[in-house]
Amino acid sequence: MTVFKHFVLESDQDGVVWLGIDVAEKSVNVMACEVIEELAQITAELTANPPAGLVMFSKKQRGFIFGADINEFSSYVDAAAVTAHIDGVLNSFQQIEDLPCVTVILIDGICLGGGYEMALAFDYIIGIDHSSCQVGLPEVNLGLLPGYGGSGRAYVRMGLESALKMVLHGRPVKAKDALSIGALDHLVVNREALADAARMAIAGDIGRTPAAKCSDPEALIAAERAGVAARTRSENTPAPFAILDLYSSGNMNKNNIIKRATKQFSELLMTSSSIGCRRVFQLNDMVKKGGRGDHGVRHIHVIGAGVMGGDIAAVAAMNGFHVTLQDINAAAIVGAFGRARTLYDRRLKTLEKVTTTMDRLVADPEGEGLAAADLLIEAVAEVPAVKKAVFADAEKRMKPGSIMATNTSAIPLEDIAAALDDPSRLIGMHFFNPVPVLPLVEIIYTAASNADFVDRAMFVGGALKKQPIRCKSSPGFLVNRALLPYVFKAIDAVIDGACADMIDQALVRFGMPMGPIELADQVGLDVCHDAGVVLGISEKSRNHLKAMFEAGTLGRKSGSGFYKWDGKKALRARGDYDDAAMDAITLDLLAPLVAECRAAVEEAVVDSSDMADAACLLGIGFPAYTGGPLFWDDRRGQTS
Repeated sequence: MTVFKHFVLESDQDGVVWLGIDVAEKSVNVMACEVIEELAQITAELTANPPAGLVMFSKKQRGFIFGADINEFSSYVDAAAVTAHIDGVLNSFQQIEDLPCVTVILIDGICLGGGYEMALAFDYIIGIDHSSCQVGLPEVNLGLLPGYGGSGRAYVRMGLESALKMVLHGRPVKAKDALSIGALDHLVVNREALADAARMAIAGDIGRTPAAKCSDPEALIAAERAGVAARTRSENTPAPFAILDLYSSGNMNKNNIIKRATKQFSELLMTSSSIGCRRVFQLNDMVKKGGRGDHGVRHIHVIGAGVMGGDIAAVAAMNGFHVTLQDINAAAIVGAFGRARTLYDRRLKTLEKVTTTMDRLVADPEGEGLAAADLLIEAVAEVPAVKKAVFADAEKRMKPGSIMATNTSAIPLEDIAAALDDPSRLIGMHFFNPVPVLPLVEIIYTAASNADFVDRAMFVGGALKKQPIRCKSSPGFLVNRALLPYVFKAIDAVIDGACADMIDQALVRFGMPMGPIELADQVGLDVCHDAGVVLGISEKSRNHLKAMFEAGTLGRKSGSGFYKWDGKKALRARGDYDDAAMDAITLDLLAPLVAECRAAVEEAVVDSSDMADAACLLGIGFPAYTGGPLFWDDRRGQTS
C-alpha cells in the first residue's frame, strides 16, 4: 500500500485494513485539506481493492478528530469553490459507505464536526464509556451547518428529533447519551478494548439502534423555530434558520438532505455572520492558549466570602485547588458554603465527587491559611481604604514568593499597591459575576508587577477553566471601560426623554444579551453611579442616579429602577418600533464602546485589537456574529 503522511494503513491476517489517523505536525487530529486529499487517495485504493473489513482509529492519545481546520475556510473565494471542495469530500465519504465490507470507526475521545461527519459514513461507530468521549456537529457555532454529509446521515441514523437537535444546538453529546440516541452504536470500557469490539462488529456480533420515529415533525420544527426566533434574527445569524429549513423541506432522505445542505453550507460560508463567528472561534482558541502553563499554585486563600469571593473560592475548589476562605462575618462563610454545595450538586453529579470537592474548601475566619497560601485573591468591598488594609495585613502573614491578587473591578492597582512594602507582588484577577458561569477573567498588572506572577495568574485562570486576558492597570481595565460609557449614554438618552424600552429592544435586536437600561437596573443604580464616579459620567446622569438610589430606587434589587421588577423579570410594556430607527439607536449607543476599545488598544491596556474584541465577546456578551466590536466596526466601515 501507498505510504501516507497523515495516515497509516495496515492489513491483518484476516484481510481487514486498520486505518490509523495521525495528522503530522499537529498535537490533535484535524480534517485539514491536505488530510482530506490523502483520505481521498485511500478511499480510492480501498474502492479499487476492497478489504475484508475496514477499521479506522486514532494513533494520537488526545482526542479523536477535532473537526475541520477552520483557518482554511477563508481561502475560498466564492460559494462555487466551496461546493467543489465539498463534492470531493462527499465522494470520499460515500466510497467508505459503499465498500462491500463491514466498516468500523473507533472513537476514543472528542469527535466533532467533519470528523463525526466522516464517522457517520461507517457501518459501526464504537466509543469508550468515558467523559472524554463526545461526538457532535457544532458547525452552527461557526455560522454554518454540517456540509460533509452529516446533516443527511445523522437523520438516517438517529431520526429527525435527535439529528435536528444535534445539528441545531451544536452541543457535543457524551458517550452514554450518544449511545441512547444512536449517535454511537456500542461502548467499551476503555481504549484497549476498542480493537476487540471492532472485530466483534465485523463478525456481526454488534447491533445498531434503529432510528427513532418522530410522531409530529411539524410541531417539532415549529417549537424549535420559535425558540430560535426568540434568541436571534435571521439577518444576524442565518445558520439556525437554514438548518430548520433544511429539516422541514419535502423529500426527506439522505441524498436530498445532503444536496440541500451542500448548497446552504457554501452560501453560509460567505456570509458576514460566519466570518464573524469563525473569528470568535479563533479568538477563543488564542485566549485559551494564553491560559496554559505551569502556575505552581496549589493553595488559594480567598478573603471576602460575599457572592464574588465565595463563588471564586467554590470554583477554585471545584477545579482541584485547596482553598481557604476568610471573612470577618461568619454568616457570609456559611452562605458561601451553601452556594458551593448547590453548585457542586448541579455540576458534579455524584456524591463522592461533591464530598471530595467540599473537603478542599475550608472555612478560615481568622485567615490562618494565609501563611501557606501560594495565591491570595481579595474580594472585599470596592473601597480603596478597606482593600489597602487587607493587603497590608496579608503581606505580613504570607510567605515570600506568594502572589497577591485583587478582584477589584475598576480601582487602579497602583492605589492599592501603595499599602505594600513590595508592590511587585500585587496583580489583579478580575472575575465577572456570576463567577461559575461567565468565562472571562481580566489579569491586571502595573509597571511594578512581577512579570512571572502575571504569567502564573494567567495560567491559574486557565486552570479554573476561565479565559484569561491580560490588561494594564487603568480605570475600568477593558470591559468596564468599554461597557459603562455605552450604558451611561443610554441613561443620558432616557433622562432626555428617549423611550427606555425602545433603546433596550434596539440593542437586543442587534444581539446584546440585554439592553443597557435593563442592564443598569440589573447591576444596581447605586453601583452604576459609583462606577461612573471613577470612570466618568455626565453630571445629569450622575445627579439623576444619585437621586434615584437615595430614594431607595436601586433597580432590580429594590423592585424598581428605570423599570418595575417582579423578581428577576423587568415589567415593561413592549412597543413596536421602526427598524431603521432602532438601527440608528444601536449605532449611536455603541459608538462610545467602540471608541473606548480603540483607545485601550492605542494605550496598550490590552495586547491587541484581537484581545479587546475577545474581552468584549467574553465579558460583555457582544454578539458573536459580529466577530467583536472593533472587527464589526472595521467591516462596517469597509462596506458603508
